[in-house]
Amino acid sequence: MSGLDVSCEHARGVTLIRVAGEVDATNSAGLATAIEQARRPGVPVVLDLAGMTFLDSSGLKVLLSAHLLGEGQGSPVHLAAVQPMPVRVLRITGVLDRLNVHDTLERAWVAVSSNGHRP
Repeated sequence: MSGLDVSCEHARGVTLIRVAGEVDATNSAGLATAIEQARRPGVPVVLDLAGMTFLDSSGLKVLLSAHLLGEGQGSPVHLAAVQPMPVRVLRITGVLDRLNVHDTLERAWVAVSSNGHRP
């Protein structure tokens, strides 16, 4: 098992959360807490997942919950730079096309700004 590192910054009208390491049953609650504490109503959240190497079902639940809560609060969640293994989990479970997933962090910024937010 690898550790999980989560950092957050509020910049240019967006909450940016960087996630690195493995997200599994041993630490997914910590990720959920970090997202919850960083979220601001009406402010989009970009999860930079370039450093996330593993995602299990508990981590998937965190991402889906964050997405649904964000929709309800007007704080859309965008996933950026998702690595091949986590993308595979999203694809296999059928949620890849339901989430706001972008190849790069830059594309996530563009998507957020084109939706009326100013990153």
